[in-house]
Amino acid sequence: MTRTMTDTTDKIGSIERHGIEPIPRTERHGSAFELFRLWVGANVNYVVIVTGAFTLEMGVTFFQALAAILIGNVIGCTMVGLTSIHGPKTGTSSMMGSGPAFGQLGAMLPKAVSVVSALSWFSINSIIATQALEELFKIAGRSGSGYEWLALIVVLVAEVAIAVYGHATIIAAEGICAIVLGMLFVALAFFVVPHVSFDVLSTINQQQGSFSTWLLALGVVASYPIGWTNFASDYSRYFPESMSWKRIALAAGLGQFVALGLCEVIGLLLAVAVGGSLGNDPVSQLGHFVPTWFVVPLLLAVIFGGVAANVPNGYTASLGLLALRLPLSRIASLAIITIFTICMRIAVVYSGDFFNVYQNFLNTMVFWTGPWAAIMIVDYFLRGGRYKPDAIMQWSGGAYWYRQGVFWPGMIAFFMGIVVSVVFSNSETFSSPLMVHVLGWGDLSFETGIVSAGLTYWLLARGQIETQDTE
Repeated sequence: MTRTMTDTTDKIGSIERHGIEPIPRTERHGSAFELFRLWVGANVNYVVIVTGAFTLEMGVTFFQALAAILIGNVIGCTMVGLTSIHGPKTGTSSMMGSGPAFGQLGAMLPKAVSVVSALSWFSINSIIATQALEELFKIAGRSGSGYEWLALIVVLVAEVAIAVYGHATIIAAEGICAIVLGMLFVALAFFVVPHVSFDVLSTINQQQGSFSTWLLALGVVASYPIGWTNFASDYSRYFPESMSWKRIALAAGLGQFVALGLCEVIGLLLAVAVGGSLGNDPVSQLGHFVPTWFVVPLLLAVIFGGVAANVPNGYTASLGLLALRLPLSRIASLAIITIFTICMRIAVVYSGDFFNVYQNFLNTMVFWTGPWAAIMIVDYFLRGGRYKPDAIMQWSGGAYWYRQGVFWPGMIAFFMGIVVSVVFSNSETFSSPLMVHVLGWGDLSFETGIVSAGLTYWLLARGQIETQDTE
């Protein structure tokens, strides 16, 4: 779909003027392929490589890890695709679009948790990019705490600057990153593979690998793409309302799957090459495998990959703060995000344990993101994709205020999904007595959370969604 002469508010290099208000129909534009480029660019980064390495560190065999990467990403990326389809119908961000499923007041809970999630993703990706820039400073003969802070400041300025410009600039930047970073990380794979003993692949973790451990690895892999579901419609809301939901879901899900599959397999091979673990400073491991001339381009790829992944996080976090109906501009909200990231960086530096911080974050996020995404997907199909954008923005009244601002089927299903996720959790973050002492299985938190929340919402909401609210 080509742009029209009225497309004046969403241009590359211009600061986006829209916040969370529905995008006017006269300003809708774009093609589904934009989502493919966006999700490739946002997910071709070193944090994803580290995620792939996590699977082997959990004690699974190489081929179990490979299966976890494939199946986990199919599940997670499918959900990203299906949570992208709300954007053209609501015209607003993912979390602002939660109102119909939860009620305007009830939606404040998942909105608040989503802001914390986006802020945390922003901080974690900043840490990896900062470590890469610190390595560049060391190559140049510059080191010390002063340069550590300089690295963080440079990374934050780059991330926030692009996020300030907004939707059109982000889409364009991610498309470029998808090509450049993809090529550089494929080159990394060619340097790593010669250091991998393929005789070892069939024996690594052979004594530890079990179905229970594999379920835990599957959960970690799936939790990464599922962690993006609450961002998904932020980047599809400019599309024309008539665009096929199938095209949107396929473009978003496939783009993310291509990026995650590529990088996580590279991470898996890298973990094999270093003996099973990248340690708490995963960036420093790169120098063992690549020639000197490639170190600088690769570190630049890590930096720009972190920035590319973080720009959508920062953009979404700013929209999330606006969705909480705080009296802020999008620019002011980005300033809050920057301060939060600096505090997170200080905490991780003093803890000195990046791997555990990251793994616990992934495990915790899936407790709520899976149930929320399941509810939103079921809600879309119960309504036939028909929403009232003006009512979504209305507070204290309107079609989505329901009973005192709460749509109880959504809230009950949400809490049900979270409780079930916790009850069937068996991870580093939390191990429930049921899983440890009764069933003795591995982690089933994300699978059971998604199924229980989606099924509960379908049973409770299908009779309460009135015909006039879907027309």
